[in-house]
Amino acid sequence: MLLKKFITIFIFLVLSLQIAKERTYAAPREEIIFQAERSLFYFDIKNKEFSEDLLKQCIYYERIKYPEVVLLQAQLETGFYTSDIFLNGHNCFGMKFPQYRQTISIGTYQEHAQYTHWTESIKDYKKWQDWYLNLGYKINTENDNNFYLVFLRCVRYAEDPKYIHKLVYLSQKDIT
Repeated sequence: MLLKKFITIFIFLVLSLQIAKERTYAAPREEIIFQAERSLFYFDIKNKEFSEDLLKQCIYYERIKYPEVVLLQAQLETGFYTSDIFLNGHNCFGMKFPQYRQTISIGTYQEHAQYTHWTESIKDYKKWQDWYLNLGYKINTENDNNFYLVFLRCVRYAEDPKYIHKLVYLSQKDIT
């Protein structure tokens, strides 16, 4: 526990100095604390077994928009974390290796992007969202999950024509 506190304080100080160098103004205290906690999370997670709670934390620390829908996507794409592409390719979203955008993927596994750790696929999903934002798509309006589902259909996220219906079904199943 003492080691964890020391590491947190150390990361906090390093990030404070780094952020201060990059900006002419001081970063808000909340942002520095967030970045320190994020760094500690990624430092610590490599030694833990996958769990949906860790996945939710990773989605949070990457600031992925529409986290409820993204979690449903991970459940659907991995067959609730049992698919070969997830277990051996460490791919939480069944994403293909991108041709045009930057990626964290290390290659392909069964025609899908492959990652060194499942957390890397979360970071890559964030890159995917940011890429569409940079193209001019609007995906951050009022955090309306239905809007995001329409967005996923418009960008043809999945090859399955019933993909959105399956996500809706999963979301309703979670409610009941």
